[in-house]
This record gives sequence, C-alpha cells and structure tokens, in this order.
Amino acid sequence: MIPGQMERRRSVRFGAYLVSLVQTGPVTLRVAGDNFGHPWRAVRLMVVLDGEVSLKTAGTLEVLGPRAAALAVGWRPLEITSPGALVIEVDIAVERTAMRGTFDETPLTVWDSDAILPGATANALRELVCRPGVVPEVRAETVRVVEQLVGAVATARPETRTTALLEQVERSRVIAHIGAHHADHDLTPAVIAAHFGVSTRTLHRLFEGEDLTVCGWIAHERLRSALARLHDPRYASVTLEDVAELCGYGSALALRRAVQAATGSTPSELRSRLAS
Repeated sequence: MIPGQMERRRSVRFGAYLVSLVQTGPVTLRVAGDNFGHPWRAVRLMVVLDGEVSLKTAGTLEVLGPRAAALAVGWRPLEITSPGALVIEVDIAVERTAMRGTFDETPLTVWDSDAILPGATANALRELVCRPGVVPEVRAETVRVVEQLVGAVATARPETRTTALLEQVERSRVIAHIGAHHADHDLTPAVIAAHFGVSTRTLHRLFEGEDLTVCGWIAHERLRSALARLHDPRYASVTLEDVAELCGYGSALALRRAVQAATGSTPSELRSRLAS
C-alpha cells in the first residue's frame, strides 16, 4: 500500500464467506499470491459500488467502474490500484464450498457494469454488512442466503449468464424476505408478490421444480423459528400462545399441529425433554 493510504472496512463472516464493505483512499496494493492473507485457499469477489479500481494479473489489466465486478484467485500475484473507491469484497474459502477446483486456470474473471447478477448481489450484501442479524436462527438462514447469492456469481462466467441464475438470485431474495417476516400472520404468496412488484403467478413460477414452494418456505420458516424457541431455555416460561404469536402461527393449536406433524411430539413434550 502507498504511504498514507486510508481505509475503512466493515466485515461480517457468513460461513465460508467473509463479506466486507471497504472504503479506500488512493491505494496501490501488490498481493503476492498469499490467498489475500488468509490461512486457507481463497478467491475474492470484488464489486465496485462507487469510484474506480484497476486490477493487473497474468499480464492483463482490467479497469472496473461502478457496478463492474471481478473475481480473482488468491494464489496468483495481483496488483490493485485505485484513486479511491467503495467496494464490496467477498473472500471465499473455496475448499469449504462446492467450488473447489473451479478456478485453477482462471486467474481473473470480469463482469462489465451492465451485468445484473454481481450488482444485485453486492447491493444485498451491503445491506447485510451494514445491518447484520443478531438472532442465531435468523443468522443461520442469512448464511444460506449469502451462500446462494455469492455462489451464483462465483460459479458463473459473464458470457454464460442465464435466466436460471437470475431466478436463483430472485429466489434468494424471496427466501430472505420470508425469513425476516415469517412472524407476520398475513404473510402469503400474494403479499410477497406485491412486495416484490410481481404477479403471484410469477412468484410461484420462481419455485417450480424446487424442493419447497413459497407456502412451503413460509411453513418451514415458522416451524424452524418455533423449534428454536421450544428448545431455548430462555423461552421456557413463555406461553405456547405467545410462542405461536412470535412465530407467525394464528394460535397455540396451529403451533401444536405443525410441531407434532414435523417431530411426532407436542410442544409441551419437547419442553419437558429439555427440562429433564
């Protein structure tokens, strides 16, 4: 780095992905192929939100403006220069993902500013970094969403962007919305479709061929939330009616039916096992 460089960085780890929002002043950084300083094999996705970043590796020079993106491997030398930029960086521990071996012959992949997928992913990640979740069960869901978002970008090449990849991003946004709003009693496919500005038919089509439908995801999130609370000693004195309210069920009876159908035990029986 050049003397006097200024950098502000906020980072949050989501499983195998370290997501950072980075604001730099003028910078020249030469990376010697040390996996960006990590003790694990890493690749780095960079999406420019504002400013300009130049990348030089393997005899190639690429200049990234706003909304452009690049994916660089951490085991090849890389030179990064910028007069100042705001960037989303995602360092990926590739050996902990399904992407191992994917990048050996590709030192640098670049997306132009008109590419949809990297920019949409960067905006979603910026929201997560600025307002990270604090509830464990919500955070676990967030990790899975980050894996889907970043994985869709990292495993695609600019020339092979497909409707399927864009649909994967949209599905991830819908799933994240359901995770955040599953406690709303009026959460329905129609309400979700209106939130995203699409028809209910279009929303359902996004989940065709998937393991869970939109309604299935709503039920899944409510059940996950309920089981987490029923197994949490901090909720031991909370009535089942209140647990049902917190998880989006209309009544304790609806909670009981969902839990018993999924586990074979009633909520009270689950609590009794925890207490014993």
